[in-house]
Parts: sequence; structure tokens; C-alpha cells
Amino acid sequence: MIRLAAFDGDNTLWDFEAAMRLALRSTLEELWTVMPGPTTEALTVNRMIGIRNRVAGELEGRVADLAVVRYAAFERTLEEVGVEDANLAARLNAMFFAVKQQHAEPFSDAEPVLKELAGKYRTALLTNGNTDPAQYGLDRYLDPIVHAATEGVAKPDPAIFSILLERAGVEAHEVVYIGDSLSDDVAGAQSAGIRSIWLNRNGVKREGDVVPDAEVRSLVEVPAVVDRWSDVGG
Repeated sequence: MIRLAAFDGDNTLWDFEAAMRLALRSTLEELWTVMPGPTTEALTVNRMIGIRNRVAGELEGRVADLAVVRYAAFERTLEEVGVEDANLAARLNAMFFAVKQQHAEPFSDAEPVLKELAGKYRTALLTNGNTDPAQYGLDRYLDPIVHAATEGVAKPDPAIFSILLERAGVEAHEVVYIGDSLSDDVAGAQSAGIRSIWLNRNGVKREGDVVPDAEVRSLVEVPAVVDRWSDVGG
């Protein structure tokens, strides 16, 4: 019997990718203004994303707070263009989060599906991100809400899923976890003995050895999967 449907946040319940790119574009334009020249002008949003991902890889297992990772990425970005200015890094970082918060929006299928599921099951949030679901009014559907930054451990570490189970008072076989990342969400959940649903909104080809228990293109498909698993007593 399924008792809890737990969700990832970024790119699952809300559109982090679009807001992140807008925020990076704003910080990039600010950098071009205060530090004009061919070196800074050679920076692109994609290059900044690449720098951030490299920094995240270096800090993996040591830093769970993605806000810390983002600030370190701005420091590294400035280093790569020959600028050493901690104040500027802090300024760009603050601008990034302000713009991201302004533009981030929940996906249109998020609240209807949470509302539907909440009529039958408990629904929860387990996220590596730092977005507060209260800004979208989604917190009323989510209990518990587990942020990796607060717990000091992040997906895909099974320890963060164990925290979710403990807070919710459920066993792993009673939980379904829904997320967009094969490595963090699907593999992480499965490592903790939790069934996973891969949200593949863009229909990308699955690569690697991670195989989700189910795959959907929209959150609208999730309740039927959860009901099916619950009906068979799994």
C-alpha cells in the first residue's frame, strides 16, 4: 500500500531551468557593464552553467547547500576571466537569487496533481534546491518538507531519503518518489529502497544504467501510476 508520494522541487514542481537562465543572463549583463572587455564578453550563460556544474562536482559530498555552490560558482567565473573581487561575486550572487525568485513559477500541472494526490495519500517534498514552496502556495499540500541544505546531506545519498522516511513515519515500500533527474532522484530513491517515477517532460532518451520504476511525460500521469501500485498492494 502506498502512503506517501514525495516530490523533487526544481524542474519537477517548478520551472527552475527557465528562471535560472534568466537570472544568469541578468548577472552576465551586469558583469559586462561593470567589467567591459573581450574576456568578460566571451562569457555566455551556457559557459557559466558549465562552470557551476564543475564546481558542484568538486564540492559533491562536502557541500549540501546549493546556495553555497552557486556563490562558489560566481567566484570561479570571475577567476576564469581574471577578476578577483569578492564583493562583485557577492553582488552577482544576490542578483541571481533575486531574479530567480521573481521569475520562477510552478508548472501548470503541479498544484492540480498535488491536490488530487492529497485526497488519497500524503504528499511531501524532498529537494536539493533552496526554493520555498510557500511562495507558490504549494506548502499546504506538502508534509514533510525536507531541504538538503538544512539537513547537510543531499540526493542521491540515501541518507536524505532516510530522513524523509523518518519525518513522514513511513517505510520505504510505502513511498513513491517523483523527480526529473535519473541520477539524483531515480537512483537516489532506489538506493533507499523507494520506488521512483522519472518525470521526463521533454522526452529525452534515457542513457546509462539507471532504470526508473515508471516514466511519465507530465505530472498528470503520476496519480494513475501511484494508484496502480497502491491497488496491487505493493
